[in-house]
Formats: sequence, C-alpha cells, structure tokens
Amino acid sequence: MFDRVYKYKDLLAVFAWREFIIRYKQTFFGVSWALFQPLSMMLLFVLVFGYILKVDSKGIPYPLFFLSGLLPWTLFSNSTNYAIPSLTNHYSLITKIYFPREIIPLSGIIVFLVDFMISFLLYILIVVIYGYEVTKIYFCLIPIFFIMIVFIISVGLCLSSLNVYYRDVKLASSFILQILFFATPVFYTVNDIDTKLKFIIYLNPLTFVIESFRNVTINGVLPNLFTTIIVFILVLLFFIFSYKLFVRMEKAFADVI
Repeated sequence: MFDRVYKYKDLLAVFAWREFIIRYKQTFFGVSWALFQPLSMMLLFVLVFGYILKVDSKGIPYPLFFLSGLLPWTLFSNSTNYAIPSLTNHYSLITKIYFPREIIPLSGIIVFLVDFMISFLLYILIVVIYGYEVTKIYFCLIPIFFIMIVFIISVGLCLSSLNVYYRDVKLASSFILQILFFATPVFYTVNDIDTKLKFIIYLNPLTFVIESFRNVTINGVLPNLFTTIIVFILVLLFFIFSYKLFVRMEKAFADVI
C-alpha cells in the first residue's frame, strides 16, 4: 500500500486538504470544532456516568477518565463513518480516472487524525491542570497510536470496499458502532468486567488502545509488552486481510459502483 500511495502522494495531499476545507468551510468556529466535540461529550459523560450513575473511575478525575476514552473512540468512529461510504460518494471520480482507490478513505482518516492531535494537545493541558506530570513515559504512546491507526485504516478499507458491493454495510454501520461503543471501555475499565467476559472485550483492539492510553497518561503505567505484541500481530494480520480484500475488489469498483 505504501508503494502505491507514495506514487500518488500529491493526490493524497490534495484529497486530504479538500476534505479538510469541506469539513470546516463556512463554519464560525472552524478548527475549534475539533475541541468542542470531545469536550461536549466529556461534559455529558461526567454528568450522566459520573454524577448520576456514579461510575467508579478508580480515583481518576471524571473529566480525565472520560476524555481519555473519548479521544481514541471519537477518532475511530468518525474515521469509520467517513470511510464506509467514501468510495460510493466519489463514484464520479472512480468511474472516470485511475488512481489507487485507497486514497479516498485514507484522505478522510488523515483529516480526523489532525482533529485527534488537536484534541490530544488539549488533553495534555487538562492532565497538567489536574496535577499529573507529563513524563518520558508518554513516548510509549507512539506504538499505541500506531496500532490504533493501523486498525482504523484496516476497518476503513475493509468496510468501504464491501459497501461498494453491499450497501447494507452503510445501513448497518451505525448499529454496529453503537454495539462496539458499549464493548469498548470508554466510560468504564476492564477491571469492572467479569473475568469470563474480559477475553471477549480484549478481542476489540480499541480496548487495549484506550486502557493503555489511560494508564500511560494518568497512572504512569507502561503497557504490558507481551499484550502489546499480541495486539500488534492481530491488528497487522487484520490489515493484511483488509488490504488484500480491498485490492481484489477494487478491480470491479468502476463497474459495480
């Protein structure tokens, strides 16, 4: 994929910039919306799960606890929602000219990745405000972010290609994301789950990402090396499967779409 996309890197940059402009064109707050979405959701979670349902945050301040789960989840859900119909939404381009089709879902993922980095800077500021230190252990977030990005790209490529052939994918995506949201420790921790269910929860790579993100930035705890390697291997295998599926189905995109 790198070889194919690199030859069209300028086109990828143009697509990403176009999506960025479209996203924030004629908006009053502009890029600030990248901060409003996670902050507004955080406030809602603090009210509902913090003060009404009184979820156990393990001593972590509620804003930090919920925001540490919402940032990775928001990146995943926004990227997936964009990627799934991205190919069918650009049918006029796909049927006229050739270029690596993966550029289309990737361009949207890049835009949401920029949003995530802006929100992450705000998150670090809140971490400091609550008296937590930003130390060298934050460098451990690099492999965690890498795993998350590879997983997001894999899901985007897999579902976007399937959606060209089966439009049910788009119709079912909202329902699937809702189920996955509750199967991801955004507003709870895996320690609150029964031991028998933990294995099922950990089949979701986002569980590892969010738990590790929360432990590194707040608790100062390194992610388990063995678990990191296992999750990386599983995500890599999923990426290989997704990309091979995408390339195989890509040949008939122009005819089917």
